[in-house]
Amino acid sequence: MSEEDYMYVEQTEQSYQRIVNMDGVRTTVCENRFEIATLTFAEINENTAIHMLKDWIRWRKHQAELREPSSMSR
Repeated sequence: MSEEDYMYVEQTEQSYQRIVNMDGVRTTVCENRFEIATLTFAEINENTAIHMLKDWIRWRKHQAELREPSSMSR
């Protein structure tokens, strides 16, 4: 893992991926994966990590709702 700070976002109709690398902590978020990887002595900001995880869970729930058939009457 590189020590450089960066953000990478890739989005297509079928998939989504965001990678953020800050201060030796890399967070990868995809449709079915939330991953945090660190350098040996890097510190993870717990509040930021929990907030990002909660946002990802909400996003997944929203995506699942969009995939379900509409409950509106015809």
